[in-house]
Amino acid sequence: MNISADFGITVTDTLRKKDGTLVHRMDQSTPELNHDRVKDIFQEIDFKTNEGFMAVTGGKHLELGDLIENTPIVHVNEIEAIGEGAMELSGIDKDQSTIIVSAGSGTACIHAHKGQYLHASGTGVGGGTVIGLSKLLLNTDDPSEIASLAENGNESSVDLILQDVVTGPIGQLPPDTTAVNFGKVAKNGSTYSREDIAAGIVNLVGQTAARIATSVALMFQASEIVVVGRAPSFNGLKSSLEQAASITGFTPHFPKNGEYASALGAMLVAEKNPPN
Repeated sequence: MNISADFGITVTDTLRKKDGTLVHRMDQSTPELNHDRVKDIFQEIDFKTNEGFMAVTGGKHLELGDLIENTPIVHVNEIEAIGEGAMELSGIDKDQSTIIVSAGSGTACIHAHKGQYLHASGTGVGGGTVIGLSKLLLNTDDPSEIASLAENGNESSVDLILQDVVTGPIGQLPPDTTAVNFGKVAKNGSTYSREDIAAGIVNLVGQTAARIATSVALMFQASEIVVVGRAPSFNGLKSSLEQAASITGFTPHFPKNGEYASALGAMLVAEKNPPN
């Protein structure tokens, strides 16, 4: 059986491929990565008799070596893995110049063109930022609770928007465009709820990712933006990213199963270059 793993900062995504069918699983990542950890994740695999390979990417995958018992390990560069997986899931022609946004704990932007992948930009702001700020400001690091709070909040209660600070339009920006994230919090008499704070956090992260992605897309004259990773599972973050991208004329694609794009890409790359 061919298997693959993407060892992320927060989550490890794994795939099993048998008879052409992919099975995805998710585990919490651990600080250490070794063969015992791999065997714990793939408990159903007998690495002594397995006839397939294990493709790995992300984290400290190079520390695993080139063999686990009798099963060869194929190491795949994370940028190539994200690129291959995202383009496969998106269905976009590889000849098109595309910016891939890998929205995980942080955010990376990759330029994809004709099967070539280049790390173009990125930011430390991402899903991990949502969790970290929520723990500081809301006393929770539960993604489900954060998402629920954000969906019931209004970021405009904590953010200053253009119509709050200027009397006329700025270019073609809508009046509800964010002028200062969390700018209202410092104002005397401002009122906001726990839900509003959550919405503001998610909005800040989504807008930051979108601003970087669209700037890179314009620089590379890309026609498409594809967003993969687990962060878009926050509905508010996805909406903020879409709204911010629309200002520069982009409509991002959010392909189904984007959370395991990197694990899929690792497997696809290994299938193209199978171990001897």
